[in-house]
Amino acid sequence: MKKFTLVLCFTLLFLSWQSPAQMAHSEEIKKILSEKIDSILKETGIPSISISLIKGDSIIWSEAFGYTNVKKKIPATSATIYSTGSNFKFVTATAVMQLAEAGKLKLDDPINRYLGSSAIDDFSSDGNPVTFRHLLSHHSGLKGPIEIVPLWERRVPRSLDSIAPQITAEEQPGTKFKYCNHCYAMVGLAIERISNQSFEEYIVDKILEPLDIDSKGPIAPTPKMVEELALPYVLENKKAVPEHQSRFDVFPAGDIYLSGPEMAKFLIAQLNGGEYKRKSILKKSSIVQMQEPQFGSNYGLGARVFKKGDKTYLYHTGQVPGFSTYFEIETSSRTGVYLASNAGGVQDILSEIAEVSLKMLIEL
Repeated sequence: MKKFTLVLCFTLLFLSWQSPAQMAHSEEIKKILSEKIDSILKETGIPSISISLIKGDSIIWSEAFGYTNVKKKIPATSATIYSTGSNFKFVTATAVMQLAEAGKLKLDDPINRYLGSSAIDDFSSDGNPVTFRHLLSHHSGLKGPIEIVPLWERRVPRSLDSIAPQITAEEQPGTKFKYCNHCYAMVGLAIERISNQSFEEYIVDKILEPLDIDSKGPIAPTPKMVEELALPYVLENKKAVPEHQSRFDVFPAGDIYLSGPEMAKFLIAQLNGGEYKRKSILKKSSIVQMQEPQFGSNYGLGARVFKKGDKTYLYHTGQVPGFSTYFEIETSSRTGVYLASNAGGVQDILSEIAEVSLKMLIEL
């Protein structure tokens, strides 16, 4: 589907409302979005889309459309679990900010100070080491490999500490934005070394549980979670074709499994000074830092940032084989949307749904 066609369809529906009172009606928003998502699934062959809308400190609507298993026609629900893809970088960055608040690191500390024997090859000898801030904002100047292992090959991906020796410095840190998944792998390794917990244990204990998220296996899904997992697909001639289930060695960069409402809870904390239902995962000052563009780019600490007039938007896409995700939030109105699909390569469609959803939400 062409981008301008989808945006035009949404825009015409949005403008067809007859009064501000009607535009403010959340049930009308749900109806419009439901109809359009159903239409998109039929037109594109996307197997399923999950959507969660945020207003203030609440999820005002969560729904899923289509199938988690196309052959068996198993319906997707709001409890369906998808790979988060790179949207989880925002969560990994939050873990770093928590450790900074606890005085266990500083954002501008060299990462090698915490990696021990797994130190990376950077420009430390020139007095310009790679820091947490460089890594979280994709300004490290580092280059490294990424390994994707199909699940049923029964091969174990490389460990985080075995990735470090293969990372090299291409340019001085802080000079250029270059998207870097292996950088977040090193951040995950540092989190483990500093906290004396596995990355998964830390994320569950310090972030997911305070957000009332029950998942104990976001990296290694539990048997209970597997029952809710969407199967991955790739689109070929508007038909969903089964895709390999895969594992990534750089898992802190986004090889994580959660439902749409679970990720939406995390975004609520980002919109409410670090709090969800009066539980705080970060101080407001740390949230402000995360949402500020770094090194003159349009990327903060874990998410992209852009300003339009007096409004600040944060967004991110995610993609791993067979899954696509997208979120967008607006800070002043405290509105947001999170979308997930079990089709790879459809981030543009998700972003278009998010854009119009957010426009309607801001009017509520």
